[in-house]
Amino acid sequence: MPKTLLALWLSLFTITLHAQAELKGLTDPAVDKTLKNFGLKKENLFYSFIPIGKKETLKESAHEENHQSLSSFVPASLTKIFTALYALKKLGPDFRFETQVLIKGKIEQGILKGDLILKGGGDPSLTMARLMDMVLEVRKLGITKVEGSLIYDDSLFKPKRMLSEFGAGDQSYNPGMSALNLEFNRITLFRKSKDNYVAIPPLPHQRITTTQVPFNINQRFHSSNEDNNQEVWQLNKKIRYRQKEDIPVREVSKNTAESFRYLLSLWNIETPTSRNGFTPKESKIVAINHSINLVNLLALTLEYSNNLYAEQILLSSSGKSTLSQAAKDLSQWLKESTPSCDLPLKNGSGLTTEHLITARCLSEFLSTHAFSTSDHPASRGFMSLLSINGISGWMKNRLDKPTTGLKVWAKTGNLDYISNVAGVLFADSGQAYAFTMALNDKEKRGIIDDAHGKKPKELPMAKRIQIDKTQKGATRWTRKAKEATDKLLEHFIQTL
Repeated sequence: MPKTLLALWLSLFTITLHAQAELKGLTDPAVDKTLKNFGLKKENLFYSFIPIGKKETLKESAHEENHQSLSSFVPASLTKIFTALYALKKLGPDFRFETQVLIKGKIEQGILKGDLILKGGGDPSLTMARLMDMVLEVRKLGITKVEGSLIYDDSLFKPKRMLSEFGAGDQSYNPGMSALNLEFNRITLFRKSKDNYVAIPPLPHQRITTTQVPFNINQRFHSSNEDNNQEVWQLNKKIRYRQKEDIPVREVSKNTAESFRYLLSLWNIETPTSRNGFTPKESKIVAINHSINLVNLLALTLEYSNNLYAEQILLSSSGKSTLSQAAKDLSQWLKESTPSCDLPLKNGSGLTTEHLITARCLSEFLSTHAFSTSDHPASRGFMSLLSINGISGWMKNRLDKPTTGLKVWAKTGNLDYISNVAGVLFADSGQAYAFTMALNDKEKRGIIDDAHGKKPKELPMAKRIQIDKTQKGATRWTRKAKEATDKLLEHFIQTL
């Protein structure tokens, strides 16, 4: 048989097998019953189970299981799986982020006759505690006053005021990002009185104001862009706030620099207001902070689904100066590594509803790339970075029966009306599967997306009622979707 005809025959055979597998999912009585019990629709379910390292003794029983596996859904935080493998390939498991403190000039009688510089290396995990470690190194030099400038150097890449344009713009999980991140780039507001809120710690560049002008739908805080040197947030007198509220940082580098200055002041080290600039030539390094290694940062990224970690790691992995360029590189790498994953990515965290993938793509990617081990002494098996059902992360309280314990190692991905999980499943038959399972109510998710950025008065009353009803039902839908997913996973543990 000519090679071209053989290739065509194999292609048609593969398509036929996939189609048969798709139909099997549609007619599985257990799947239909579970969805019916939870009031969920079959057209909103997508899954793909692919055997990993099929055992010789299980050739007859090990098979693929699919339902709408070639139809697209919104992956949300499942995107972080792609980012994590890409970063390990590009940077290696022992890569560490670095933050430096430098001085230029002489120290005379406790006075630095020159500049103190905080230079960022993009560490997404920098904390107040580690920043204080560097302050203590400055204190060891006997400095009591900086006579020159306090410079923050974030020139490694262009800062972003928001990780993603997705959502209402005030979610603490959608902060800005720069080469100088700190404490997840979040601010905690404390209510001193009814209309008086202050940040912890109070920093001079922050301003918290109140207004009675309505915000956009779903918005509880409003950020102002009136001054790049100021972090300005509005609260609305018509909204009831808690004693403490977390908001995202927009002026990230300035916030980190002023926090550094605040910690210096606790040791009575006098410094001028910080300013943005470049590290002067002939500066001397006096303190360095290294992050934990990349593979352990990725474990935290996946376990807690941290968007800042994911985006910063993607940016550093690509070597590009913007997140959009880094996402293009990730998309290209993904297509080359798994041809079925031909999709344009906007970011590395999945904080968007514009990403569309198939269950087949992600399961193939996992089965091919995710479960190998490395000889590198700093490395870990990719599976150990995932949450474990009944044990850890977002899977800790799911499938926590003795009969199912430790049989699902997975990453979750959730937004309103989107509930996904992907990883590896160990069937009772002894066969392991790379799997993806998603429940997406695209109609209701679309109603929420259409409301973003709009004020209530801009919409007719009927539309406002529809949006309000949809939003109020999101929590209940998510709970049902997770319970249904766990029932389906338990079914496949028992029957695959």
